[in-house]
Amino acid sequence: MSSVAISGNASGAGVFTIAAPNSASSRTLTLPDATGTLSLGPQIQPISASAASSALTISASALTLDFRATTLGSGTVTTVSGTPANLVVPSTATLGTVSAVQSRLVVIALNNAGTIELAVVNISGGSVLDETTLITTTAIAAASNSATAYYSTTARTSVAYRVIGYIESTQATAGTWATAPSTIQGSGGQALTAMSSLGYGQTYQNMFASRALATTYYNTTGKMIAVWVNCGNVGTFTIIPTVNGFALTTFGNVTNINIVYPFLVPAGMSYSCASTGTFQGWTELR
Repeated sequence: MSSVAISGNASGAGVFTIAAPNSASSRTLTLPDATGTLSLGPQIQPISASAASSALTISASALTLDFRATTLGSGTVTTVSGTPANLVVPSTATLGTVSAVQSRLVVIALNNAGTIELAVVNISGGSVLDETTLITTTAIAAASNSATAYYSTTARTSVAYRVIGYIESTQATAGTWATAPSTIQGSGGQALTAMSSLGYGQTYQNMFASRALATTYYNTTGKMIAVWVNCGNVGTFTIIPTVNGFALTTFGNVTNINIVYPFLVPAGMSYSCASTGTFQGWTELR
């Protein structure tokens, strides 16, 4: 049988007491079958990523995570421990990233019937990442080129998940994973949601000198940004902002006034603004 050993620290002078609660019920504390340090409260999850042979390998160390129930009408929680197998993004799989543009890939832990597995999704696809629902993943392959799909080694249907971090990198050619990630960030709880929220750590910036009409830019900040474009004309003109290829509501046939058109750009998405009027200003909250 396995045994439990309690070891003191020769350098410490404190006394740690294990005290039983005032309860008439018997309880069992099951330790995780993993090497590590028990932590109280939220923790940063240990993840890593490396690029080699045009592939991106994502891994995580031993994890102990709480997952919601697979029945949405149940509030029960399942605690799962284990070290997940690596997730390999093969050569030519772009995950919806763009050549020479910084991307942010979110690393996800899945609860596959008591086994933790890894998944990945491009934040630019606007996928739900609030951990309050279930997700269905697609088996990753050389043609995994969608920014909206959740990818895992094996396809899984309606599984609970946790966000455990993200990876940022810029690849000269999308799908050729040759450059090491510039940022690898583990997260615990809803840290990613907080870090990605509009206004968190952002300031208003005058971007007029570095922006032009009918030119595509990418939001590589990792957060939602707000954009204001100022155009005008002595005659009639139109102004058409576009986000991720979607044309927003257009101001058309405006006469003899200036228009400051505001719009939001989620993390990772492209954006531009076309106008037949005179370009007069561009401000971003970023």
